[in-house]
This record gives sequence, structure tokens and C-alpha cells, in this order.
Amino acid sequence: MNSFPSLSTQAVMQYPAPVIAGQGVQAIRFLDGSDQRYLTHGRSFRTWRVQLDLLNEREIAQIESFFSQQAGDYSPFLFPDPFTGTIVPNCRFAAPELVTKYLDVDNGSTLIWVIETNG
Repeated sequence: MNSFPSLSTQAVMQYPAPVIAGQGVQAIRFLDGSDQRYLTHGRSFRTWRVQLDLLNEREIAQIESFFSQQAGDYSPFLFPDPFTGTIVPNCRFAAPELVTKYLDVDNGSTLIWVIETNG
């Protein structure tokens, strides 16, 4: 399984670095307008917002290449949790496309959402 690339500073993400923990919920709406909700997973999963700014061209190419290897949001990968340092298996990209901005020579940025999954 591939591992998420690190920057030239060996960091995975930059500040601000929000992480969101939540559980998957399914809702069923009945004909009378009431609804019923239930958990789809027995545990909570984490989501990381990876905002990367001031990247050089090599770092952007590395992230674009990794995204392409993963076929967007299709393939799972290993993600190093920036807060605990543990390797989190079965993570995926939250979106099927990657948007990178080239702001200047050797200066780019991107925003990626990484989600933890069941597998």
C-alpha cells in the first residue's frame, strides 16, 4: 500500500491543520415525514484538511503523481497522522479530482481532504 508523500521539510501538512472526527450516519425518511437515523460504522473516523502552500515545483509534482497513482479517490493509502505520528491505514482522498494552483515560479498550493475509511 502506498504512503502519502511528505514535503521537503519532512512534514505531511502545514498549519492550520484541522482534523475532524465523526461517525457515518444513515437516515431513512418515511412517508409521514418522520425519519430514523442509525450508525453505519461502529467507530468514528477522522478527516484531515491538508492545506499546502508555498510548495516548490518538485513537491507539487510529487503530490500530483501520488494522486494519479491512487486513481483519485479510488485506492486506499497510508497516511501519517501529523498529531500522533502513527500511520493510519485505509485512507482515501475525499474528492475524485485534485486542484493545484501555480502562483509564481516555484510557488504553488493545493487543498486536499483525506478521510479514514473501513477498508
